[in-house]
Order: sequence, then C-alpha cells, then structure tokens
Amino acid sequence: MTETISGRGRMVMLAGAPGIGKTRTAQELVSHASNLGAQTFWGWCYEQEGSPPYWPWVQPIRSYIQRTDPKILGVQMGPGAADICEIIPELLDQLPDLEPPSSLEPELARFRLFESIATFLKNIAQNQSLVLVLDDLQWADQPSLLLLEFLARQVPDSKIMLVGTYRDVGVNRAHPLSNTLARLARSEAYHREELSGLESEHVGRLIKDVSGVEPSEDLIRAVFSHTEGNPFFTAEVIRLLAERWQTPGQSTDGPPGSSQDPLEVGSLGEMEIPQSVLEVIG
Repeated sequence: MTETISGRGRMVMLAGAPGIGKTRTAQELVSHASNLGAQTFWGWCYEQEGSPPYWPWVQPIRSYIQRTDPKILGVQMGPGAADICEIIPELLDQLPDLEPPSSLEPELARFRLFESIATFLKNIAQNQSLVLVLDDLQWADQPSLLLLEFLARQVPDSKIMLVGTYRDVGVNRAHPLSNTLARLARSEAYHREELSGLESEHVGRLIKDVSGVEPSEDLIRAVFSHTEGNPFFTAEVIRLLAERWQTPGQSTDGPPGSSQDPLEVGSLGEMEIPQSVLEVIG
C-alpha cells in the first residue's frame, strides 16, 4: 500500500477456494488503506444472468459520483464524462448538460470508454490514493475483464491499487478469466496471492474464539482433519457443535475435553456437513 501512495500503483489478485477468506482479506486490506488515508471503493460481480455490462465497475464509480460535487466531477472526467454516462446514466443527475458522445464503431467506442474511465480514475487518485476492490471475478462479464486488462497498463504510474478476488476452482483454460489473468501476469505491478487453509494452531485459536471453549489437542486435530483448515467450514462446524451442546436437556457442566465437553471429538465424527457449507459448495 505504501508503494501505491508514493505513486507506484499495484494490482493484487486474491485466489482460493470458497470460504478460504478472500473477501475477508480484501476487507482487512481496505481497512488498512483507509487508515493510511486512501479512498476505498468496492464492486462485486453478479453470479446470475441479467447484470448490465461493466457491473463491478459501475458500482464503485457510481458511489463516487453520488458523493462528489458536480463541479469537481466535471473537472475530473473532462470530455470523457459523456462516454462514462453511457454505462452510468445517473451521471446526468450531476451533469445535466452532457451531450451524447459522437457515434463510433463498437470497438472504437469501447476504447474511448476505457480511456475515459482510466483518465477519470487517475485524476481521482492524484491527490488521494485510490483502492478499488472487485469481488468474485470468476463471474465477471467479458467487457469488465477487458476494462481490467486496459487499466492494468495504466496502474503502474498512478496512485491506484486494484484488488481482485476470485475462486480458482473451475477457472480452467477455457474460462474467460484465465486469459485475463495470463495477460495481467505480464505486468510488473501484478501480484497474485493464493490463500490456503488455516494451520492447526490457528484452527485451535478459532475454536476458542468462536465457542469460548479451550479445545483439547484431539479436538483441534479432528476439526482440522474434518475441514482441512478452511476458515468458513471450520467456523460453521464449531458453531453447529456448540448449538447441539446448548440444546435443552444437555448438561453445561464438565471441563473441556471431558465426556461433557460441548465440543467433544465424538460428536464431530457423527456430524453431517453444515447446511450453510453445503450451500456454498453447491
């Protein structure tokens, strides 16, 4: 983040399985960036059909537009405001005198839009560094991925950090995101971080944080084996075990690790995968 503030922009991709902590890691990064004085905006990709083109970009740009004085917007966007208005019609509420952009062939119009957005974002970041998070890029539409590739070339000499998250499960060579990632990797400003499961000792700490119980080594090993350290899976398993223990008629006495331990190892072996986890996997 300090490199971005000094004018050397970065692009970071957080990859991993569902529930591994990609979004949570991005949230921590955004919190850290905010503490350092950066502007932070968040966009997410929609899994189902029906979302408009450039949806993960529309959200953060629209959020900025809604909170910014029209005079400042006009200066930051310049002539590109008319192009940006094509994908964010709400811009007319702030800049009502905009005229439609001149007609161009589709590819030329797209290039002009990309250039307008890149100029706008770089202008925003001139005085205050900018962090943009694009969540769940495995669902991004092709135009959004093309814009990401275009901006990757603009980032190195700016105060912009682009952060993307995606599930690497299913992102094979035939997936649109795969080609984008291959092209992004050519940039010196690009960094990919693959998140893995928690270590055994961290699983033990999570058990204590979620349940309030000091776990035995046997329990830690059992939960770790059952969940492979996936943070979401681990937390849901612990909560389900604790809920079963707290049901009416069950004793709340007994030290951790005893036969009355709310998180005893035996109950883990009999437990099915929590419904919340099945829904994520599905």
